[in-house]
Amino acid sequence: MRKPNPKEYWNNTYEKGEYSSYWDYAYPSQELVTVAALDLIPSRGNVLDVGCGAGREGVFLAQCGYNVVGLDISEKALAIAKKRSVSARVSIRWVLGNALDIPLGNRSVDFVNDRGCFHHIQEKSRPQYGREIARVLKPGGYILLRGSKKKTEVGFVPVNEESIDRSLTKANFVRGPVLPLVSISDGGTLAFNMVISRRI
Repeated sequence: MRKPNPKEYWNNTYEKGEYSSYWDYAYPSQELVTVAALDLIPSRGNVLDVGCGAGREGVFLAQCGYNVVGLDISEKALAIAKKRSVSARVSIRWVLGNALDIPLGNRSVDFVNDRGCFHHIQEKSRPQYGREIARVLKPGGYILLRGSKKKTEVGFVPVNEESIDRSLTKANFVRGPVLPLVSISDGGTLAFNMVISRRI
């Protein structure tokens, strides 16, 4: 049997509704709410929600008054996200695209939100992810990154100090501590790591 390409896989996952059983949630994550409360994002700043999925966190960021671009590889995910933003009466630019080739200008973003995108990117492609984040993020801007602590049979690639430093290099970023986190979704919990890094 042919293995589906990533776009097919994610479209199937969202079309079948599987996302709601595993990683979707009714409210924005507490760690993202904390980042907004700490005022790490400039007022009316430009935000990229990379691997935005069904758009829950992008909607929250738009409700906070930020200019949000939600990027995902799945048209089906973006269709759900668009419905959520319409229902919430917020304006978000939903963009079909790849985190390895972000269709945004250089230094155009004040903050990047990544909840579970990086841990799906294989090691060989992670330096390209890091280059793209460094390219679009303004100096002094932050990325909030969350992902699996370990490799799993479903394809998660670990998010730890070594993997982050290889991708978000010390030439471009100052990394904060990698901290354990339990991500709570409507489908249950998942032990994650999280880190906030600042663009130099």
